[in-house]
Amino acid sequence: MENQKISFGMSVGGMMREVVQILKKRFADHADIQLTMEQIGLLLIIYTSQDEVIQQELACTMGKDKSAILRTIDVIEHKELIKRVSDTQDRRKKYLMITKKGERVVDQYKEIELELITVLQQGLSAEEIATFYKVANHIKTNARAL
Repeated sequence: MENQKISFGMSVGGMMREVVQILKKRFADHADIQLTMEQIGLLLIIYTSQDEVIQQELACTMGKDKSAILRTIDVIEHKELIKRVSDTQDRRKKYLMITKKGERVVDQYKEIELELITVLQQGLSAEEIATFYKVANHIKTNARAL
C-alpha cells in the first residue's frame, strides 16, 4: 500500500500538524478573545474538571513546569476567564475556577472546533470515523503502558 511507505510517526504527526494549523487559523479568525493553544487547553481542563483544580495538578496534567503553568494562569486570569479561590483550610492553596466569561469563551472555541471536525470528516462513513477513534484510543493506551 502507498500509505505504508510513510512512517507511522510521520503520518500521525503530519495529520496533527495540519489540523492544529487550521484550528489555530479558525480560532484567530472567529474567536472574540484570542488565546494560544496552551491557554485553550488549560481553560478546557478547568472547564471540564469535576474536582477542584489546583495549579500543581495542572502542571502535571499538561506536562509543564509549575512556573510555566503559573504564567499561563496569570494571562487567562487577567482576561477574566478564570479566578483563583483560596482554600478555606489552607490559604496558601489556590483553586482555579472558570468564570461565566470563561465558560462563554470555551463554548465559542468548542463550536469553532466542532465546525472544523464536521468539515474534516466529510466523505467518511460513521463506521470509518468509529474505527479511527478506536484505533487512536488503542494506540494511546499502548503508548501509556510503555
